[in-house]
Amino acid sequence: MTDSLTHAQGTRSSDASNDLVALLETAPASLREAAVLAVRALGVADVIIRASDEHGSVCVLTGDGAGTAQTDELRGSVRIDIETLSGALDDRRLPAVREWLRLVADRDRYRRELVAVSAESDSQSRVADEILSIRDLDQVLLSIVNRTLVLLDSDICGVLLRDGDVIEMKACIGHRVVETANLRMQRGQGLAGLVFASGRHGRVDSYVDDRTISPDFIPLAEQEETRSALAVPLLAHGEVIGVLEVWRRRASTFSEPDVRRMLALGSLASIAIENARLYDLQALTLARLSAAHEAMEHQVALLDRSARVQSALLRVVLDQTGAYERIVRTIADEYGCRTIYARENGVIEACYPPLDDPSSVELGSLTGLLRTHRRATTRTLPGGQRMWSQAVVVGDHEVGSVNLIGGDDTDEVMRVAVSQAAMACALARLEQRAASHARNAAFEQIIWDLIDGPPDHRSAALSRAGELGLILHGPHRIVRGVLGNLDDLGRAQGWDTAAADHARRAVLTAVKRANLGPSLRLVSVRGDWLVGILAADGAAETRAAVAALADAARGAVPGLHFTAGVSSAYTDALRLHDAHREAIAALTGAQRLRAGDCSLYDELGIVRILLGGAGGDADLQRFVDDVAGPLREYDRKHDGALVKTLRAYFDNDCSQRRAAEALYIHPKTLSYRLGQIGELSGLDLQLHADRVRADLALRMLQLTESTDEAAS
Repeated sequence: MTDSLTHAQGTRSSDASNDLVALLETAPASLREAAVLAVRALGVADVIIRASDEHGSVCVLTGDGAGTAQTDELRGSVRIDIETLSGALDDRRLPAVREWLRLVADRDRYRRELVAVSAESDSQSRVADEILSIRDLDQVLLSIVNRTLVLLDSDICGVLLRDGDVIEMKACIGHRVVETANLRMQRGQGLAGLVFASGRHGRVDSYVDDRTISPDFIPLAEQEETRSALAVPLLAHGEVIGVLEVWRRRASTFSEPDVRRMLALGSLASIAIENARLYDLQALTLARLSAAHEAMEHQVALLDRSARVQSALLRVVLDQTGAYERIVRTIADEYGCRTIYARENGVIEACYPPLDDPSSVELGSLTGLLRTHRRATTRTLPGGQRMWSQAVVVGDHEVGSVNLIGGDDTDEVMRVAVSQAAMACALARLEQRAASHARNAAFEQIIWDLIDGPPDHRSAALSRAGELGLILHGPHRIVRGVLGNLDDLGRAQGWDTAAADHARRAVLTAVKRANLGPSLRLVSVRGDWLVGILAADGAAETRAAVAALADAARGAVPGLHFTAGVSSAYTDALRLHDAHREAIAALTGAQRLRAGDCSLYDELGIVRILLGGAGGDADLQRFVDDVAGPLREYDRKHDGALVKTLRAYFDNDCSQRRAAEALYIHPKTLSYRLGQIGELSGLDLQLHADRVRADLALRMLQLTESTDEAAS
C-alpha cells in the first residue's frame, strides 16, 4: 500500500511537473525568470532551467544567482531538468507554483494588451484631433485618407461620397491609375457599391477572385494590382453618406482588429465630414446673411435717397408752376446727369442742362431716340454716353418720355431715378389734366347756365366767368352745332359707348385747339350737340369762325357731318339765352333749307317768321325793326320820306317811273332815295328775296301802326 501511495504521489508530481514545463515552454523570458524566483521562494535552493535561443547560446539560472540572472529576452524552446524540479517540489507546492505562474502569465498578457490598446487609443486620438480640427471639406477628406492608409497598413485609400443614387471618389491616395481617382459607383457595383447598398462593412481577400462582389471594376483592380480590400459605410442620421475603403497590393487578410479600427475611423470620418459640411453651410449662410445685410443696407440707402428725391419731386408737382422744367433740374442736380422730358412725338419740352451747352451732346444724335418706353431701358449713345429712358404714362396713354444721359451712379440707381422722374412727370400731367378738366367743367357749366338757366343762374354764371378771367363784354353770338351722323359712324365702325364718348371728346378738343383766335370764348359738347359763344359781330367774320370750327370737328372724326346755326349778336350777356333760341332756329333753317354747313339768324329773313320765330311777337317786331327801323329813324331826323317812297315803289310793282309819278317827284329823286334805302337797311332791291323781306316788313309796320292808332 505504501508503494501504491508512493506511486500515486509520484504520478501526480510528475503530472504537475509536466504541466509546469508546458507552461514555461511557451512563456516569455520574464515569466521564466519569475518561475525561478517562485521556486526559490518555495524553498528550493538549486533549480536548473536551461534555455537556448535560436543562435544556440545558453543562459543558466541556478541557485542564488537566479534572482540576478541575465534578463534578455530568450527565444526557442525551454528545457527543464524534470528530475531536479520534481524532486525539489512536493505535491503540495507544485500546484501552487503552477497557479501562481498562470496569474503572472495573465497579468503579463493583460499588460501587453493594455499597452496595445493604449497605443491604439493614443493613435486614434491624435487622428481625431487632426481630422476634427480641420474645417475645409477637401482638407478633411485628404486627412482621412492619409491617416487611414497608415493605420490600416494599406497601399491605397479613398473616400467616396454620395451624390443622389451614386457614390463618387472625392479623395484618393496611393493609386496608380487616374480612373481610380475618378471612380463613380452605383449601388451594388464593386465592394464600395455593395457597402453603399447594404450599409454594412465588407472585405475581400482577393479582389480579382472574389465572387461576392460584382466584376465591374476587376480590370481596374488588375491595373492597380490590388489583392485584398476593406470598406466601411459612412453614416449620418441613419443614412449612408459615403464609403471609406482601403486596398492592399500584397496577399493579406484584414483581421478583426483591422475591421474594428476601420469602423472607428469610418465613424470619425462621418463626424468630420458632417462637421465640415455644417461648417461650409454655416460659412455659406453667414456669407449669404452678410450679402443680404449689405444688400439691405444698400437698398435702405437707395430708398432713403429715393424718398428724399421723391419728396422734392412731389413738392415740385404740387407747386404747379414750371413743373417739367423743375423736375428735370431736380433729377439732373441729384444724379449729375442730363435730364430730358420729351413729348410722345420726340419733341423736347424740358431739358437740363440745356442742349445748347457747349459740352452737351448734339441734338441731332437724339433724333429718333426720344421715344416712349413703358419700361426703363438703357442704351449707349453714339458718343459713348449711357442713356436711360422710360415712358410717361397717364392712364393707358403714353404722353412722353424721360431720358437721363450720363451720370456717375450705378445702373440700378439710374433706373430708379428715371422711374421717379417719369412718375413725377406723369403726376404733373395728371395735375394739369385735372386742373384743365376742372376748368373746362367750370366753363362748360357757365355756358349752359347762361343759355339755359333761370335768371339767378345766369347772373351767377356771369360772375363766375369774371372770376375765371372770362369777360363777356361786347357783341357775342351763340353757335349751336350738331354732330349729325355720329351714331351711323359708330354702328359702321363697331363703336361701343366708350368709343362714342371718346369721339365726342375728340371733337371738343379739336374745336378748342382750332385756330379761331379770341373769337371762341366758350364751347361745350353735350350728347351730339355743340354749343359755343363767339365774340363776333359782322357776318363775314362769324362765318369764317364757324367754318374753322366745322373743319376742326370733321378733322377729329373723319366722315363726320357737322351743321351749325348762329344767333344774331348780343351785347348783354344776360340775354344769351335769347341768342341760344335764335341759334336753334338758325340751325333748324339750315337743316330744312339745306343752306349749307352754317346758317346765320340775321340772314334768315322771313324764314325765321315762317319757322315760328324764336320769340313770338318780339321776334316779329325785331324783324320789322331790322328792315324799317333805320328808314324810320332817318325820316324822323331829316324829315324825310324814305318809308313812304319804299311803299310807293312796291305799290307800283317796283316801277321807278310810276312810283315817281305817284309821289310827284322826279325819277332821279326816286332813284336817289332807293339808293339811300339800300345803304341804311343793307337790302339789295334788285334781289327778289330782299324785296320780299322789305315788302313784308312794311306791311307789318303798317299793321302795328294801325293797331297803335286804334288802341290810342
